Amino acid sequence: MVRQEKQKIKNDNIYSFATTLDASVEDVNGALLKFLKNYGKPKQQDEAIVLAECIVNGKAFSKALYGNTRQAGAATYAWIGVNLNEWAADSAMVVGRLEAMVKEFGVNFYRDKIQVQIDEAQRAVDIVSRQQQRTLNEQQSIQQKIESNKKEYQQLLKAIQKNRSDSVALVLRLNKNTASTDSLRTVADKVKQAVVFQKERQGKVN
Repeated sequence: MVRQEKQKIKNDNIYSFATTLDASVEDVNGALLKFLKNYGKPKQQDEAIVLAECIVNGKAFSKALYGNTRQAGAATYAWIGVNLNEWAADSAMVVGRLEAMVKEFGVNFYRDKIQVQIDEAQRAVDIVSRQQQRTLNEQQSIQQKIESNKKEYQQLLKAIQKNRSDSVALVLRLNKNTASTDSLRTVADKVKQAVVFQKERQGKVN
């Protein structure tokens, strides 16, 4: 809510519009300094923020514009105003503009404050999204390794079965070769015996 109020700077009466914002003095004062840069070159002085020259409604004036903040309980009171004696013929114009300036300042302040919260929330969402993506990628990698291990296991089983078959075949061949060797040894012994017998017969012939 914006209201018209009088302020005092030294001995001068300042015609102002004011509002109360739910924030600290430091935050509101910093925001007010930033806002008043739209109208000139504000300087923080002991009693107020002062623009010795300002631009209002697109027109430059060599007349001062003032603003300030102060603690108001848990909130902060902020105002923007002028010394009407300095503005003379332009006082009606600047008075009309002051109310709009304070309204704009209040709206911008809360929009910026909400935007900070939105940005913080978005950063949190981005962090969670990146973590979810990393987790998903890790799950996919693990799943791929599991599938690869399953294939390797199946290949090993096939290799083991083939080795068993080969081993059985080799054992059968070995047994067959052993049997053949025994048969040949028997035949050889009989042939040797026959040779010995024939030599004995030969020796008996006169």
